[in-house]
Amino acid sequence: MPRWSDALVGEFRVSLPRTLMARHPTRITASRGFAVHHPERITFAGPDARLRLGTHAFGFARGGQGGLLRLDGELELRGNVQVGVGAGWVVGEGARLAIGARSYFSPNTTIVAMNSISVGEDCAVSWDVQLLDEDFHEVIVDGEVRPTSAPINIGDYVWIGSRATVLKGAVIPDDTAVAAGAVVSGQFTEPGTVLAGCPARVRRQPTAARPASRRATGIRNGEQDT
Repeated sequence: MPRWSDALVGEFRVSLPRTLMARHPTRITASRGFAVHHPERITFAGPDARLRLGTHAFGFARGGQGGLLRLDGELELRGNVQVGVGAGWVVGEGARLAIGARSYFSPNTTIVAMNSISVGEDCAVSWDVQLLDEDFHEVIVDGEVRPTSAPINIGDYVWIGSRATVLKGAVIPDDTAVAAGAVVSGQFTEPGTVLAGCPARVRRQPTAARPASRRATGIRNGEQDT
C-alpha cells in the first residue's frame, strides 16, 4: 500500500494546483503536469466514482511525465478509474467515452474518441495501448467510401496487453484477453477467449476446465495478476 508521504512528496505525488484546476477536488486527483481540459464535461455516475490521473507508481514511468485529458465531448465515469502518466486522451465534440468501475490504464495509453468508446468494469489496459474509433481519412474499397468512424465496445473483465491497438467498430466481449501487439478491428461475440495477431483472431477457445469468468483474464477487483 502506498504511504501518505508518497502521495505528498513522492515521485507520483498529487499536484494540488492540477487537482484544483480539474474542478472536482473530491473526485479527481492529478499528478504534476497532468492537464485536464474542460473538466466540466466529466459525469460521475454514482457517489463512489473517482478519477486518479498519474498518481499511482509504475516501474519504468516517471511521475513528471504528465499527461493530457482533452474533453470536447463527454466522459462518463461509472466508478473508480485510474489512468497512468503519459496518457494522451482526446474526446471529440459530440463524442462520448464511458469507463466502468475499477478499470485501470497503465502509462502511455492513447484514446481518440470521435464517435463512442465504452470500456466495461474491472478492465486492465496495459502500457502503450491505443483505442482509436476514427481513421481521420477516407478509405475507398471497390469504389465505395467506407465510414471513417464507428463505436468501440469493450466488455467487463477484459485485459488488453501492451502495445495492442483497438480500431473503430471493434467489439470485445467480457472476460477476453487481448495479446500484446494485437490489432483488433473485428466484432467478437464469444466471451472468455484470447485474441491475438494482426488482424486479431480468436486463438484460444473457452473450455470446461477454463470457463468464461474473471479467471479468463486474471483480473479481479480492478487488479492485474503479476
